[in-house]
Amino acid sequence: MGIDVDSALEKALEEERKTHHHDPRIDKLYHQDVRLIYVFVIALWIVLWGVYFGVVNPLITDNGLRVLLIALGLIASLFNTVGMISNTRRLKHEAVRFYSQDLYWQDEKKRRKAEGSL
Repeated sequence: MGIDVDSALEKALEEERKTHHHDPRIDKLYHQDVRLIYVFVIALWIVLWGVYFGVVNPLITDNGLRVLLIALGLIASLFNTVGMISNTRRLKHEAVRFYSQDLYWQDEKKRRKAEGSL
């Protein structure tokens, strides 16, 4: 089976190189993943800052500690956001390589199910 997926991947990459087109399902999968990534980034910001301002901040009496925690929270949030943006760009650049394998296995599962061997 490994050779089949490898040859399917090579075929998809070669088609992309020659025609600059690929399976339209790749774009659909990519956009679904990007939406999910950004939903999680937004959720991180909401949860992190909700917990900080709703739970932690009212208990802090030292303004130096308050500033330090806000700075550390901002740094963590910004690094996470920048990392996720970088990941989505990398994913777009490598979409054919990443998603062709997924599509191969999805098609293989459908084929086996249709044959009744799944």
